Amino acid sequence: MSPVLDCRNLSVSYGPTPVVHGLSFTIAPGQCLALVGSSGSGKTSVARAILGMQGPTARIGGQILVEGRDMSRATERDWRALRGLRIGYVAQDPFAACDPLRSVGHHLSEAWRARGLSPDPAEISRRLTAIGIEDAPRIALRAPHCWSGGMLQRASIAAASAHAPPLIIADEPSSALDADRADGILTALRASGAAILLISHDLALVQRQADRIVILDQGHCVESLDTRELGGQAHHPVTQALLAASQSLPEGTPTPRHAEPRHAEPLIRVQDIARRFHGDGPEVGQVSFSVIPSQTTGISGPSGSGKSTVLKMLAGLERPDRGLIERAPSLARPGAIMPIFQNPAASLDALWPVWRSVAEPAQAQHRMNRNQQKDLAAELLARVGLAAIDPEARPSELSLGQCQRVAIARAIAARPAVLIADEPTSALDTLSRARIGDLLAGLVAEGMALVVASHDPWLHARLNARRVEVARAAECTA
Repeated sequence: MSPVLDCRNLSVSYGPTPVVHGLSFTIAPGQCLALVGSSGSGKTSVARAILGMQGPTARIGGQILVEGRDMSRATERDWRALRGLRIGYVAQDPFAACDPLRSVGHHLSEAWRARGLSPDPAEISRRLTAIGIEDAPRIALRAPHCWSGGMLQRASIAAASAHAPPLIIADEPSSALDADRADGILTALRASGAAILLISHDLALVQRQADRIVILDQGHCVESLDTRELGGQAHHPVTQALLAASQSLPEGTPTPRHAEPRHAEPLIRVQDIARRFHGDGPEVGQVSFSVIPSQTTGISGPSGSGKSTVLKMLAGLERPDRGLIERAPSLARPGAIMPIFQNPAASLDALWPVWRSVAEPAQAQHRMNRNQQKDLAAELLARVGLAAIDPEARPSELSLGQCQRVAIARAIAARPAVLIADEPTSALDTLSRARIGDLLAGLVAEGMALVVASHDPWLHARLNARRVEVARAAECTA
């Protein structure tokens, strides 16, 4: 059987910098191949090259054959004829994949319009309902910023599979989803018979869903093997490190949601807050909890339940429609409350170098010269595992996982009393996730209060979080 995708000695360079070196693999119809590697290892560059979306500064070497057709000399018109109909794409950043000025329903409709077809609203609603979006006809009219990251990710999956393409490239499709929902969606994609290129840092998901695995390290393929071989011996050191980090993740159960808080005066008291969205239904049911020094509060709930909305209200970026949020007077100082946003790339200034973004909160607190800012940024970047990146790089030159760690470094630069983190490890590989978990746990041990929303049960366990369950139109307390 001829492969749907055949990459032969694929290389990708941006200017003088090579990011992918001589990568070769094939994917047969109905097969799932996973690209696994640390953040910045070249996984997304491979995906964009296969889609013909590598950008004007990129140089592509080798061959890319899609259903036997050599795309080495393909024009943009040739690529457009393939994208959507022959190749579906689930982007790593679901927010960036949508036009912020259009509704999500319009984004899905483009999957039909781009092929010269009339979109069928009933079919769009059916597809959204099939992936767990409730009240789809009404919800589809909302703009992307009104959707959660997990909901947008599912909408992108619906758009990518709209025309049953023989090849689907899924770049971190589970980063904003809980494990059960991620498995369900990938199982449905596999049942369609499509060949799938799965890019993921989630080794557990990869082992459940993929047939073969390619391990990347700094753009090189260091190992290619069947999934069932992953637990064997004599792996490459990079593979061994990924496996060791995955297997060392704590299995313990997080502190129960109603655990007795430590005896300390709360920095923030949340009493029966609720939020409605444009008056058409509850965004968040009644929520009550306290934020206490040296303690982690974990905000849990299904995708779209309002976790991000709760965090925005805590940070003062949105107001509750009902209830009360009381903040201690000590939190009035600049930088006392620092957020880490769910969409890290969009939270960084696109025109600023990394060092300036990281040092900005500290610069706002006390004057620092340029060299002092760069020194501080270098120190903080090293703490989040980014000592090797170019501090002059812009966000567009970084992977989403690198942007996520830059955003974490920026947030802790202010030495906040309260850190509010929205899915802070969603784009991170296993090794980076463990490092960030240790960093956050250390900051909490030093006295910082942490409020974290995450689908990741490991992170809640590592941080010993008191859990607050958030649900629409339901009372939630901790």
